[in-house]
Amino acid sequence: MIEDDMYSPLKDANILVIDDSLPFQNLTHAMLTKFGVNSIEFASSLSEGLKKLHYTSSDRKGSIGYDMVLLDINLPDGNGVSGCDFVTHHVGTLDIPVIIISGAYNPLIIEEVFRLGACDFIQKPFVSALLKKRLCAVLNDVLL
Repeated sequence: MIEDDMYSPLKDANILVIDDSLPFQNLTHAMLTKFGVNSIEFASSLSEGLKKLHYTSSDRKGSIGYDMVLLDINLPDGNGVSGCDFVTHHVGTLDIPVIIISGAYNPLIIEEVFRLGACDFIQKPFVSALLKKRLCAVLNDVLL
């Protein structure tokens, strides 16, 4: 019972995953569905992800429906560092937590994305239990 309460933020969550790997998207979808995530959307590029966030560089405020963004570092049309900077500083998305995901572990990049406003870094491949706890921790912080 207590565990269900702890993970309840996931049941109502709407998560955008920006990652260009289809196998990773499928694995992430399976994990998030198992956790009971309400809505999961995917974007395979930074530009597609920004479009899903419903704004362009000229928008002042977008109509955003996401509770969290999982953002890969290496994307075909840009990198997650610049994407993190844009999402965490744009008036329409600055309240949406950004979690950086990457198969590479580079302390300099990790420090940079935290400086730019990322709320967490999770290394791929995901460990299911760790992913679940970290997502819940971020969503619980947002709800407080």
